[in-house]
This record gives sequence, C-alpha cells and structure tokens, in this order.
Amino acid sequence: MPYLSKREIEAIATRVINAYQRMVGTTGPMSQRVCPELLIQDLLGLDITYRTLSIDGSILGMTAFDQVGVRVYENKNPTHFFLDGKTVLIESALTEPDANPGRLHFTLVHEASHQILKMLFPKEYASGINHRHVYCCTDSSIRYGGRQVDWEEWRVNMLTAAILMPLDLLVKQMKAVGLYSKIRMLNRVFAPKEYQAFATVAENLGVSKAALSIRLKQLGLLTRNDLKDPYALVRIEPDEEELF
Repeated sequence: MPYLSKREIEAIATRVINAYQRMVGTTGPMSQRVCPELLIQDLLGLDITYRTLSIDGSILGMTAFDQVGVRVYENKNPTHFFLDGKTVLIESALTEPDANPGRLHFTLVHEASHQILKMLFPKEYASGINHRHVYCCTDSSIRYGGRQVDWEEWRVNMLTAAILMPLDLLVKQMKAVGLYSKIRMLNRVFAPKEYQAFATVAENLGVSKAALSIRLKQLGLLTRNDLKDPYALVRIEPDEEELF
C-alpha cells in the first residue's frame, strides 16, 4: 500500500473532480454536487450492484480487484455473488426510502476510492501474499473522522470526503446559503440560523451532517463543532473536590 499524505490525497481528489466536471459540464444540477453513480459508472467505468450483504446490516459495501466470490443473502438465506474486479457491491438497505442518502453516497464513493487507488498504484495493489482479496466496508470503517487503525481505510475515507466535498464546491455551496466565512459554532440550539444553513449545504451536497462537519473542521472552516451535543456549551463539569 502506498504512503499518502493528506496533501497527496487532496491532489488525487482534485484530479478526479476535474475529470468529473469535464464530463458533466459546468452547468446543470450535476455540476453543483458530485453524483456517485455518474462518477462510478460513467467516469470510472465500474458497475454498481445492490444486494443484502449481511443479516445484521453491518456490511455496507464490498469491492475487489480480481474475480472472487463473496457471500450475500436472499430472503435471509446465504448465497454467493462473484465480484469481477470492476464492480462496487452495495447493501440494498441503503436505498430504502427511510435510509440516509448521505450514508449511501459515502459508501458508494468509499468503495470507488479503493478502485481509484488501484488504478493509480497498480504495482502496490498487485496480487501477492499481502494482497487483500476483498475490500469490505463496514459501519465502523466509514466512521470518517474517528480514530482509524486501518491505514488503508483511513486513506480511502479521506479520499472519499475530498471527492464528495471538494473545497471549491464546498465554499460555493456555503456562500449560496449565506455562509461567507467559516462557521464559528455549529450548534442547532444556540446558533440555529448557522445550523440551518449548514444543514442545507449537507442536503445540497448529498452528504450526512456528520461527514460535512468533520470535513469543515479539517479544512479550517469550522471552529466549534457541537453537532453531537448542542448543550455541551453550557454544561458545567464539577471539579473533583466538589463531588465530595
């Protein structure tokens, strides 16, 4: 696996986005956000297939660089699906009407990012004793921004975020909703106007609020992130001696 710095990952994402924008043009809805299906099928030439990948929903996506069989389920009964080296296999439940579209989009581009790195570094990903036959995307592996112990997944998550939320497009979307500089505080209770504008940006880009908040923080466009706990601002923790 190649060593890639954050700057190098951003550079790869820029190459992908430039190619995507040349393909879709500079006007129209697809130029205002990155459509994962267009990116994967039309730009990268990969196929997308939806199946039930696990009984408990823990597996969100799979891909492989070679022909390999994987277990999937039909009516809760195990069966096999053969990956051909150019297919992105996605959990079908992510397409349900009540599912989070941001989660689907991140999973799609996550799997595609494995393939992008393989295209760019074929020697490093060549079959061998250390070659991973199937890249399996689980709920924990796409917790973008959290502590990552698998460096391959860290690279892929960083690349996924940079593709779905490129800086230029992100700034353009922020300005469109009145966010002309970085967000000082993301808090739905104490900064509702900024929060609603932020939520609109997430919806327009087709990403989750969690993924967008982490990306903004990494880019220096968000100072304080209270997305998970809006009351953290006023919560006072007692000193240890005050507990006795």
